[in-house]
Amino acid sequence: MVLALSLVSVLGTPSPTRASTTDTAAVMATEFQTWLNRDRVAAGLVPLRPWPSLVSLATTRAARMAAANVMSHTAAGGYVGTALNAASIPWLGFGEIIGNSSYPWGTQAATNLYGMWKHSAPHAAIMFSATFNYFGAAFMRRSDGTTWASVVFTVSPDHTRPTAYNGRLARSGTTVSFSWSGRDARLQTHTAGLRSFDLEYRVDGGAWRLIKNDTTATSIRLTRRPAGHVYWFRVQAADRRGNLSRWTTPVHVRVP
Repeated sequence: MVLALSLVSVLGTPSPTRASTTDTAAVMATEFQTWLNRDRVAAGLVPLRPWPSLVSLATTRAARMAAANVMSHTAAGGYVGTALNAASIPWLGFGEIIGNSSYPWGTQAATNLYGMWKHSAPHAAIMFSATFNYFGAAFMRRSDGTTWASVVFTVSPDHTRPTAYNGRLARSGTTVSFSWSGRDARLQTHTAGLRSFDLEYRVDGGAWRLIKNDTTATSIRLTRRPAGHVYWFRVQAADRRGNLSRWTTPVHVRVP
C-alpha cells in the first residue's frame, strides 16, 4: 500500500506573528493526534499510535518543503519507502499527506490543515484507513510565516510495549500471595497480543531475583516465609513479538 497526497491553503498575506510557548510545532502535532484519533474512534476505528521515528522522518520532510518553498512529495525527499528503509523503519505499507497553510502559526494553521485533509476524500482515506497502525506528524514554520506539514503513516509490526499491572498482595500468617495482570494495547492491525510475564522477588534490600520466567500464570503463593522480613515483588509483561513492558512499581509486605 503506497499513498501520497497534498493540499494547500492560502489566506491573504502570511501572518508575521511569532510562535508562543504553547503554539509550538510539538503542540500542533499533539493537536493533530487528538483530532485524528477522536474522529477515528467516532468512525469505529482504533486510534493510531504515534511513533517518534516517523515524527523524525515527517519533520525532515516538512522542513525540506519549507526550505524549498515547494509543496510536493519530491521536494519533501522523494519516495517515502526509500526514506523509511534508510531510517531502518520496518513497514508493510505507507502513506503520506502533506500540506501548507497561510493561517497564523499554531492552532489556527493546524486546524486549517486538519479540516482540509479531513474533508478531502483521498486524504481522509489515508487518515481513516483500516490498515495503517502508526503515524508521525510534523509542522514547520517558514520565515514568511507559512506552515508546512508532513504526516507519514505506516503499516508496521507491533513494537508498542505491553503493560503490566500489580494485583493484590496479601499475607496470611507466614504465607504471602501476589497477583498481577497485563495488557497489550490493540492496534488497528498487527497487534502482537500478550504472551507472558516475568516475576521478580527480593527480601528486604537484597538483590532482585527472577522467580517466574515467561510464565502465563497471574498469581503466586509463597508459604513459610521467615518472619521479621519485608518481601518485595515486581512484574514485567511480554508480547508475542518480544516487546517488554516496564517493570511495575515494586510492592511489599512485611511478615512480622
